[in-house]
Amino acid sequence: MPDMYAIQPCAKASSQSEKNDSALQCVPNIIPCRIHHDGPVDSLDRTNISSYPDNTQTTYFRGRKLRGRRVALPDGYQGVVATHTDRVLPAAQPADNDGAEDAEAEPEEPVKIMEIQRTFDEFVVWGHEAIPAADDTFVKGVEEWLQFADAMHTTLTSGKTGKESATA
Repeated sequence: MPDMYAIQPCAKASSQSEKNDSALQCVPNIIPCRIHHDGPVDSLDRTNISSYPDNTQTTYFRGRKLRGRRVALPDGYQGVVATHTDRVLPAAQPADNDGAEDAEAEPEEPVKIMEIQRTFDEFVVWGHEAIPAADDTFVKGVEEWLQFADAMHTTLTSGKTGKESATA
């Protein structure tokens, strides 16, 4: 069974967010190459990115031309960059069944905690020499996840319209 995760604000970030909310914003970049590093890089002084009004960008990485497409998340959605922790959520207390324990009950899997490091409202998908198409794997994947999230948080009604927002 796959691991279950809960996403929580980082303890350091929550105290910083009161001071400066924009410091926790980022723009993730999906690059068509393998880089053996995972984390922030101070590269603004070494990178020259040309941005255009049609939400495209051009830059060079190790002599190769990259063309990028900025993809904004829809209103009401926010992306997060999160890291794994060694912490787990405390187990939920089972409901009291008049002292009778269910012998068939399986122990609950621990829910691991991930901490939010940064948030984003848009990301950039890069391609070699050409701007990634609208049906690019990453762009399409995000669109499908958003449709899935929308389906998970709506309920069907018996009416003719089909959907009604869930309130919980």
